Amino acid sequence: MTFPQWRAQLRLHHSLTLLATGAPVTAVATACGFRSPSAFIESFRHAFGVTPGRYAGGDGPN
Repeated sequence: MTFPQWRAQLRLHHSLTLLATGAPVTAVATACGFRSPSAFIESFRHAFGVTPGRYAGGDGPN
């Protein structure tokens, strides 16, 4: 695993923790260092198969 891959996984793992506390998607995107909420949503969806909003709403990955 390359450093950028590792860093992306770390950011997404941290986002799961923040979403579990009820933090808004925009705040999570900023806290995890994504350049925009849209970039965060796309990365999250690519990694987990669901948007962060749906994940936070209890629809989690299948």
